[in-house]
Amino acid sequence: MKTSRLPLFFLALGLASCAPSPEKKVEVLQTEVLALHDSAMAKMGDLYTRRKELTYLKDSVVVQDTLARRSLTNGISGLVRADERMMQWMHQYKSPEGKAPEEAMVYLEQQKVKIEEVRRAIAQSLRSADSLNSLYRTSK
Repeated sequence: MKTSRLPLFFLALGLASCAPSPEKKVEVLQTEVLALHDSAMAKMGDLYTRRKELTYLKDSVVVQDTLARRSLTNGISGLVRADERMMQWMHQYKSPEGKAPEEAMVYLEQQKVKIEEVRRAIAQSLRSADSLNSLYRTSK
């Protein structure tokens, strides 16, 4: 019994035509990178607010303890560094427009890793600030 390879050829051709183009892959990855950026940007106001709160606590009469002041200073520094990392990432990021798709994909993968690191730094500094805020606000 001889089978025709023609249906398999059309199936393979149909599957290949469904694969996204390199340009589409670049577009999707760029959208992911920018969405990560947007979610990190949404936390920038929180960084500022927590920095104000910790500065108030550090400068308050309530917190005279040297260790507490050092902890609060470190918490403030973490918030400032997270903010600076975001600003640095935004300053160095350039749209890969005009690059070959392969080059654009490599660049965007690198940028995705960098912005994910920024997001983690922001989240960690906010968690630390919240812990410090809880600890020293209740010690009034």
